[in-house]
Amino acid sequence: MNRPFIGISMGDPAGIGPEVILKHLIYEPSSKHKLVVFGSPNIFEYYLERFNLAMQINYIDSQENISKSYKDGELNIVAAGNFNIKDLTVGKVNAKCGDIAFKSFIKAIDAAKKDHICAIVTAPFNKEAVNLSGHKYSGHTEILAEKTNTKNYVMMLVAKRFRIALVTTHISLREVPKLITKQRVLKTIRITNNDLKRWFGIEKPKIAVASLNPHNSEGGLMGDEEEKHIIPAIKQARNEGIDVEGTFSADTIFVKDKRSKYDCFVTMYHDQGLSVLKALYFDTSVNITLGIPVIRTSPDHGTAFDIAGKFMANHRSFTEAVRQAYRMARWKQRKA
Repeated sequence: MNRPFIGISMGDPAGIGPEVILKHLIYEPSSKHKLVVFGSPNIFEYYLERFNLAMQINYIDSQENISKSYKDGELNIVAAGNFNIKDLTVGKVNAKCGDIAFKSFIKAIDAAKKDHICAIVTAPFNKEAVNLSGHKYSGHTEILAEKTNTKNYVMMLVAKRFRIALVTTHISLREVPKLITKQRVLKTIRITNNDLKRWFGIEKPKIAVASLNPHNSEGGLMGDEEEKHIIPAIKQARNEGIDVEGTFSADTIFVKDKRSKYDCFVTMYHDQGLSVLKALYFDTSVNITLGIPVIRTSPDHGTAFDIAGKFMANHRSFTEAVRQAYRMARWKQRKA
């Protein structure tokens, strides 16, 4: 089986994206896959010099030539546009940095759609910088959904075999109850079940669903979302043949015996699930977008402008994102 090509979108050059990419390439070499960066070569030249690192850059002139031009042991890069290094101010929000980060991601998406790469790993970009550059999106996922014509998608965080899928994501806590509907919960369960089969090779996924309210609402004493929306969604999913159980109170759903029993946990809002995952696996958790036609993973951290350019960034989460993308790409190859 051929070694899969995994594309890396550069992220914001003013943040830690280029640093964690370089650290991964230098400190975590692997013969299992082939990594190709989409970005601006002069940015990597800048950081190699700034950090006093030695690595040969292989300039690939187009995504169509990735396969024949790739060189092992080098930083293989497909240019995603011109960037004047004088416009780089490390650790600062900058519209021109947002623009090249956006273009790098678009280039990677296009390469994935055309099967020049098997998966995308996204280094972090700054949402403010991307919007200042004229690209009005709230994040990677929304861009990816639009460019792949995907209406329904799910954010899942993974660390080892601990997986959490979210019904709602980056919204105010006061807005959450309004969005906990039967259809939304059912959609999350369906997409999670389908992609655990499609990308992870889990033949019969076992899924647990958390309640919204404490103690499953104590029979309606603390809310009725469980009875009105969440439990009906679970019942319908079961009728469709999905192995799903719940609702479970969020204060006990993640105890050790349940973490080993279930393949994924569906939680109602961001902090309900991710506070636990990050407490256990802060440096190694990975963000995965489900429901889209291409594989996309990312490290579970931001641009970290406060430590950018200081050679302080931990690359472990990025390395885990690459490893996760590789495992998913291998399963994709086996099914092809």
